[in-house]
Amino acid sequence: MDELLRQLLNRLDAVQETNEELSDSECRDQMSRAIHHAFLVPDPNYVLPDEFGLYTDEGNRAVKAALAAYIREANAKCAELGIHKFHDRLAAFQAEDVVSDHPDEPTYNDDYFGWANPQDFDESGKFTGGSGRWGKVE
Repeated sequence: MDELLRQLLNRLDAVQETNEELSDSECRDQMSRAIHHAFLVPDPNYVLPDEFGLYTDEGNRAVKAALAAYIREANAKCAELGIHKFHDRLAAFQAEDVVSDHPDEPTYNDDYFGWANPQDFDESGKFTGGSGRWGKVE
């Protein structure tokens, strides 16, 4: 799971090179929402949006491709490893020791998604309280 997260961070770092707004709250919220509905609490009817708040269509497509690759691979790996519970998936997604390979400024998961306090969610992944940005994913 760590390697898949590192690959996602590397892909997002590449997008960030030409799309500085990727770290803006609007983009982070939309990416967090996608991860929540497609990976943390997988909804088979959820479709990744085409827009993530970036200024260019190219940037939005690159983010969508990066998220789609991660979601597809991470869901398959979770099935293989028997990782089905929300909090286990959240822990894998928020692995604090996983960092991108960027030579100048390596990034962590929370640089792009913020941090979700596991205590703010029930076993099903429903937000139950707290002040974090992840409460906006519902």
